[in-house]
Amino acid sequence: MLDFLWLAFRILVAAAAAVVLYVIGARMVHNFLTSEPPPEPAEQPLVDVDYRYQCIVCGAQAVLYAAPEGEVPEAPRHCREPMVLVAPVD
Repeated sequence: MLDFLWLAFRILVAAAAAVVLYVIGARMVHNFLTSEPPPEPAEQPLVDVDYRYQCIVCGAQAVLYAAPEGEVPEAPRHCREPMVLVAPVD
């Protein structure tokens, strides 16, 4: 008799855990479906540039051909370090 009660208790706990997990998952999916997407960023005019960056750790290079008008963009990161501006072309 005790074995039957223990088995029934374990099944009841497992069923309750399954229902709780289902409800949490359903609410998460519902929140994703009803939330509005973030607004589109404002478009900025781009100008042609030729910024060449180099990683100070491994030497990898990156070239930036367009940037927002009137500002020098932040240097990209590589090897968890900011890259160095090597050859800006005016």
